[in-house]
Amino acid sequence: MAKKKRADREAERRRIAFETEQRKIVRRRTVIGLLGVVLGIVPFIVSLSCPTGTIVDQLCAVPVNVWLLIWAASFGSFLGLTIRLILERRRFERGTSREGTA
Repeated sequence: MAKKKRADREAERRRIAFETEQRKIVRRRTVIGLLGVVLGIVPFIVSLSCPTGTIVDQLCAVPVNVWLLIWAASFGSFLGLTIRLILERRRFERGTSREGTA
């Protein structure tokens, strides 16, 4: 009986730690996703606006490739965090199913 209670407490602690970590990753992924969207739109607007002279000249001085490099880095981070979320969720569910059968 005591072993079962201890196992239940450990499983509950593990679940809480998992959920806390997932919330942190989701929050980080959301911020990086928004940053990626902004960095994806800026090069497009800058490339369209530079010939007309409607945007600040400092933005036109930065090559579009630099903007795209920054966007690619943020998109890669977003994608990596998404994959991490999926893999950790699967790992947690696999561990939970093993504990239930043991």
